Amino acid sequence: MTRKYEHLIINNIKQPLASVDFHEDVSCIERYFAEGFPFHLAIHKVVNAEDVDKYTELHTHDVDELNIIICEDNDMEYLIQLGDEEYRIKSNTSIWIPKGLPHSANIVGGSGYFIAMRLNRIPDEFQV
Repeated sequence: MTRKYEHLIINNIKQPLASVDFHEDVSCIERYFAEGFPFHLAIHKVVNAEDVDKYTELHTHDVDELNIIICEDNDMEYLIQLGDEEYRIKSNTSIWIPKGLPHSANIVGGSGYFIAMRLNRIPDEFQV
């Protein structure tokens, strides 16, 4: 028997970073994706990154995006590009990316988590 809210709980599956347009795989990142979730949700586990080549190209989306960087003791650094501006992010940070804004995120070093959410319209079956 199916439970009433069972469809609201979705397992994250391990998926290559290169499965996303404009991205390449790098050995220091494990990507987990919530396949079937009502919006794009990807969790990137970064382990001991150092001397990483650029792996994400500047790109845009037709929906807004939220990136969250979480690390302990400022142990992780990302290079974030928004339009023609670059930012080196070391602390626990949230980044709002309006739809259509060219952007990229590339790990510089350290360990932690990078979470990407693209905020498309939520399908009716996920409304309660």
